Amino acid sequence: MSSPMAQPVSPGMMRRSTLTQQGSPGMIRRSMSGNSGLNNLANSSSFVRRNNDRDGMGNNVGVTPGGNNAAYRASLVSHYAEDLDRRRRAERAVDDIRTDGMSSDNLKIDSVEFFSRDNAREHRTDRYEFVLDNGRDLGSSSSMVMSRSMTNMSSLSTMDYRSSSSSATTVLRRGQPFFMAVRMKDRNFDPRRDILRASFSFGPNPQVTKGTKVVLPFRMTQREFSRAPQKWDMRLHQQEGFNITFQVHIPANALVGLWRLNIETTTTTPGARVDEFRFKDDIYILFNPFCRDDPVYLDNEELRKEYLMNESGKVYVGTHNRPKGRRWVYGQFSDVALPAAQLLLEQSGLNPTERGNPVQVVRAIASIINANDGFGLMEGKWEGSFEDGVCPWVWTGSSKIFEHYLRNGSKPVKYGQCWVFAALATSIFRALGIPSRPVTNFVSARDTNHTMSVDKYFDVFGDEMKGGPDGDNQDAMWNFHSWTEVWMSRPDLQTGFNGWQAIDPTPPPQYWQKNSGDQKSRGPWAVEEFRRGPSSVESVRRGEVGFAYDTPYLFAEVNAEVSHFQEDETSHWGFRKIRVNNYQVGRMILTKRPGADDDVSDADAEDISSLYKSPDGISRYQKQGDGCFNSLFNQGMSSPYSDLRDRERDRELKHYPTGSPAERLSAMNAARSVERSQPMFDVRPANEDVYFDLVEQEKVAWGQPFNVQIHIQNRSQEMRTITSILTANSVYYTGVTSRRLGRSDRQFVLQPGGRETLQIRVSWDEYRDKIVDYGHIKIYAMASVQETKQSWSEEDDFQLEKPKLDVQVRGNPQVGQDCFVTFSFMNPISVTLTECEFTFEGPGLVRAQTVKYRDVKPGEMISYVHKFIPRFNGERKLVATFNSRELGDIVGSRPIHVRD
Repeated sequence: MSSPMAQPVSPGMMRRSTLTQQGSPGMIRRSMSGNSGLNNLANSSSFVRRNNDRDGMGNNVGVTPGGNNAAYRASLVSHYAEDLDRRRRAERAVDDIRTDGMSSDNLKIDSVEFFSRDNAREHRTDRYEFVLDNGRDLGSSSSMVMSRSMTNMSSLSTMDYRSSSSSATTVLRRGQPFFMAVRMKDRNFDPRRDILRASFSFGPNPQVTKGTKVVLPFRMTQREFSRAPQKWDMRLHQQEGFNITFQVHIPANALVGLWRLNIETTTTTPGARVDEFRFKDDIYILFNPFCRDDPVYLDNEELRKEYLMNESGKVYVGTHNRPKGRRWVYGQFSDVALPAAQLLLEQSGLNPTERGNPVQVVRAIASIINANDGFGLMEGKWEGSFEDGVCPWVWTGSSKIFEHYLRNGSKPVKYGQCWVFAALATSIFRALGIPSRPVTNFVSARDTNHTMSVDKYFDVFGDEMKGGPDGDNQDAMWNFHSWTEVWMSRPDLQTGFNGWQAIDPTPPPQYWQKNSGDQKSRGPWAVEEFRRGPSSVESVRRGEVGFAYDTPYLFAEVNAEVSHFQEDETSHWGFRKIRVNNYQVGRMILTKRPGADDDVSDADAEDISSLYKSPDGISRYQKQGDGCFNSLFNQGMSSPYSDLRDRERDRELKHYPTGSPAERLSAMNAARSVERSQPMFDVRPANEDVYFDLVEQEKVAWGQPFNVQIHIQNRSQEMRTITSILTANSVYYTGVTSRRLGRSDRQFVLQPGGRETLQIRVSWDEYRDKIVDYGHIKIYAMASVQETKQSWSEEDDFQLEKPKLDVQVRGNPQVGQDCFVTFSFMNPISVTLTECEFTFEGPGLVRAQTVKYRDVKPGEMISYVHKFIPRFNGERKLVATFNSRELGDIVGSRPIHVRD
């Protein structure tokens, strides 16, 4: 019978100064040199199970980031490490022969077992692929070894401890104990003569004083923990023959990431040499939202199930009046998620001693997700061609991105946008054990000059002036912007700011411009400039913008004023202010509702605007019921977080006055008190007796014509001379104009009580070659009244509707059995679709893949059938997209129940 403690390669006792080797072990003398950083680089266990490129792994481990030649230096380090490894193996072959003949009284270790699956069940990490699929057959008897050993340790002495051909990765959560066992090679442990220590190390230069090294001595008499729960501790569970089983407690403040284990043996004789057994398998320690002592503790099982354990979800995109939930597979349990997270933390430059602090960890991850000139996880791109990479809307989940990143020597993956970055951050945080969720703010301000105002300038013809009059105004309003929230306590802030913290991994627009082509900006030191968060969501709601980190920027995203200025030769500074709209920004903030799952529509959305904005600051559109997300949106739908939030808020706000309109105004004024935030412009009082209304656009299908209208009514008793301009443009979702679709400008006289409608009609032929990415269209309307000097402007946006991809699964899917899925949809436009492809994935079902497909004729209904074999049972989700040169971002999903 195979041993539960079998190792892939027979490890041995070796001198501490030598590098860890995968070859024949031997007993060698200890040196004073300690562990080597090169050792960690050359011999760390596989970061990517499916990666056969050692140089790619070498580039990713232990490399000091920074500088243009970082990749070259990493390649050299890997080369030299492998060369040194080869030469040392040859030397050790001779050394082993010599040392084998040396007498030694030290206890010799045969093998170490971490019971990865059994510990994983106790630590709620049993869904990680590292644990589920470690080279052993699923459901084999080896998964039950720990259970037997707990009740009858004598069974261990009869098992075969010879090495197996597979390694097992251990994934644990801090704040609770785990079991491990050691098997001696030729005799029992004798407390009168033997000393045995378990040494856990973290990072490239582990030190006890820094908390990156923990040495736990084994004592036969210690049957209970004496230092837990505040500190690392080890106690004897059972000894039987050559086998000793320990229980080790991990404190709730332990460093999070990849740990290593060495077993040291020596004798009680003073000055005796120390031999070392190096356990080669990976040991990951994660944050623990199930532990009350961990800062990320979340006291609600339903919320933990949604924000920690759910492998799929939605990121909301679209427009404020018709938001859409974009399906995403987070893949936090995939075999590439933890390695990617570990490597990103290394590249972020975060000191290993800070990696037990969730505030610093999420801040570091946010800084490195968006690539900075070849340094980071994914490169962002918002306009232009994507031919040298992957279009952002083609991705279906995070795992493929992580795999690209790890397989290609940690080079940034191309391309992503804010909603992709938010989903990636959610995947990494959940993989590390931090409850998280993506959120989307519709009509989101990008305030680049810290004025709490988004300023837009128009010429005399009503066309927007890019960059403003001086060309340096980069303010923008995005149709939507997504970021990530993480759940944690904030001991660095005042009482009352625990809970959801906002992290924005998308760099601000001024960073793109400032660092474009700037070679000096590369490296981890540059990313400090666009770290965004964590910002307490509660501090944003209260207007407390002085708290760390980057709270004013987040406050502006949901609360900034919007100002329109038009050229006016009579003004002393050349422009006149048309309007300030305090309610347009932050119209709606959405996330997926816990426990809900809707693959047909978006009834699973939750409006969390009230977490960010006090009641007086919530958009009037929300209060009235805007578009399809009206007051019925959340009727009868209560969120477990809402109840938890309300209880905490009631308790915390007893000592803090609730946000009143006056308090909120005070907060905004304080944030805008700097001189540059007070532009000198003319404010001319006007008699506003003409009513203007930009009609909200109804649903428009891709390929159909649309109309844009302004209703005008003269409510005075006199004639009014009106000049009006109406334009429609195709835009990127960031608000950047692409092409003009239509324009109408008129001057006319309106009689007392008279009405007029100004209209633009745009046909499919007029916009078919001008629409970009997601099909967003921006409407600008401006008007002035000659007699009263009344001025008016408005803007709105809408998105052309695309068909959904229908996903159907045949029969009753079963683990290990063939399963067939059908993807189908109808081409809605009058042109042939070329360069067609389907991309799909499902955690536990099928890994992300892309399949080429033939051209699709106008109006044609197509169906594509694909076979896959489910790997794991339970409730699963399959997500797919269809893309072509002419039409893309056709998305569909299907829940699948897989039987054993």
